[in-house]
Amino acid sequence: MHSEHFRWKLRDADATLRWLITAFLLLLTCGYTIGLLFVDHTTSGTPQGIAAQFRGAPESANLAELKYAKTPTEVYTFLHNHVLSLSLVFFVLGGLMYFSSTVSPAVKGFLIVEPFVAIATTFGGIWLMWSVSEHFSWMVIISGVSMVGCYLAMVFLILRELWMKKPE
Repeated sequence: MHSEHFRWKLRDADATLRWLITAFLLLLTCGYTIGLLFVDHTTSGTPQGIAAQFRGAPESANLAELKYAKTPTEVYTFLHNHVLSLSLVFFVLGGLMYFSSTVSPAVKGFLIVEPFVAIATTFGGIWLMWSVSEHFSWMVIISGVSMVGCYLAMVFLILRELWMKKPE
């Protein structure tokens, strides 16, 4: 069946599917938020904090805890876990977003594709920051903000369509 003939949209979901998707998105958002709080806790959300988290910080730095440079095993494990898990998160969100009928195809396409670009640039930036220069921490911040923005926009748009009043 060609996609132009497939007309099911999120707004057509019955109550059970609406609650399933809503419960999933709310719990997923709790987990995503905990991850963001952890990033803020370990890095203070600053370029210097991000660099120190992976490259280490001098003992003379005024930090609450010592920060040692991550080993290759630690960095590759971190990158592997995050790239795989976030790819799955955004695959599911993008799959749900695909069935949205409340946004233009251009906006929908952007929201579906951009998180994958952001995953590549965020975690590629972390590797570059760890292995090349701490200056790549800016790339990590910019792409991370884009990823969070897309996440929030998709969750909001999906929930809005699921629960807004259907047109008569």
